[in-house]
Amino acid sequence: MKQEYDFAGAKRGAFRRASGPLKLPSSRAKEVWHGPKDALGRFVLAEACKSLETYQAQPHLVTEHANQEDDTAHGGYAHRQLYELVQNGADALGQAGVGQSILVRLTKRFLYCGDDGKPLDEDGIKGLMFAHMSSKRGTSEIARFGMGFKSVLGVTDAPEFYSRSGSVRFDRARPAEQIHRHVSAKHYPTLRLPVPIDADVEAADDGDLRELMSWATNIVRLPLKRGAFEDLAVQVREFPPEFLLFVPHVRYLTLECAGSEPREFTLGRDGEELRLEAGSVSSRWRCYKTTHTLSDDARADNPKRDDTDNVRLAWAAPLDRRSAPGRFWAFCPTQTASLLAGILNAPWKTNEDRQNLLAGPYNDELIDAAAEMVAKALLSLSALSDPARHLDALPRREEAGDGDHGKRLRKRLIAALDGR
Repeated sequence: MKQEYDFAGAKRGAFRRASGPLKLPSSRAKEVWHGPKDALGRFVLAEACKSLETYQAQPHLVTEHANQEDDTAHGGYAHRQLYELVQNGADALGQAGVGQSILVRLTKRFLYCGDDGKPLDEDGIKGLMFAHMSSKRGTSEIARFGMGFKSVLGVTDAPEFYSRSGSVRFDRARPAEQIHRHVSAKHYPTLRLPVPIDADVEAADDGDLRELMSWATNIVRLPLKRGAFEDLAVQVREFPPEFLLFVPHVRYLTLECAGSEPREFTLGRDGEELRLEAGSVSSRWRCYKTTHTLSDDARADNPKRDDTDNVRLAWAAPLDRRSAPGRFWAFCPTQTASLLAGILNAPWKTNEDRQNLLAGPYNDELIDAAAEMVAKALLSLSALSDPARHLDALPRREEAGDGDHGKRLRKRLIAALDGR
């Protein structure tokens, strides 16, 4: 039973079915799933009404917003839906300070992503509806501008966001019908006119949703377009477990796909050492962090338009395999080699598909700061049994085809080490 509204009117394995529902703390177990008539539902309707009134006053915004959504869904974010949903889940966990789990479940009909983090609020609704309006700007959170959620329009026409504070549906057909009463256009935006929905009513017909609601705080449910399952199955299969190294507040990440064995990732800590478990594969890491204050030149080149001049960088150094040259990450892998062992993670300035670092003072300055961080940390990788172990992490010798960013890092790192 789907409800309709007229805008003009108003621990590892814990998610397996066989093991039963995850037991909640008593405070969480008593929480209800607020309905469409509660505070957040009323806010959703009010915001949708404002959008409709705006389109009546300025019809050109209809086409602009529709094109904006299409560009996001089919451009650089086209095959990144899983990254974006998991990143948003990690941010919700970071805000809550109590949750620790994310579950992705891909069936033939739906993609689900649940977390036990901070519930959706009014700022979150605005981040879902609009572009570059996320409340996460200027924080350490990952998906700061709300653009990533718009990528789901590449795999669904009716994304849904369920939260204990209130739930909402975006449906491509509904805004087209509502806006067309006032404005004629070739294309209509999907995410600007949401409707509040009743999570309990929807769960009555969906066992997977009911199961997730037994423990999660937030759940994204995407009814899949034709052909979307195959693309998302690849994303599930290729999602890198190393993502957890940069979000230590996420202890458990489970990826389920119909017809395949679940992929279960867990992150543990033993002193300064991180232990990453990915199925039967275990790896040991140390993670070093620094915060860099941008210069005026770098700030002017900063693509994120942050409210802060401070940028966080992290180096995940492997303790087991140090000979393989690593890559730059922007919370997920890029194609730009760092030549340094492990993963160098920061909010780099990248091209549209977020696969390669761009040239400019912003990235150059962050690379220089990263070199100083690595130089300070390098010696701590040595061990009594292998005093020279840290040398294996250094960038290899220059080879033909090395990229400019990797070469700059190597040069700056060597210079920093020479000064010590």
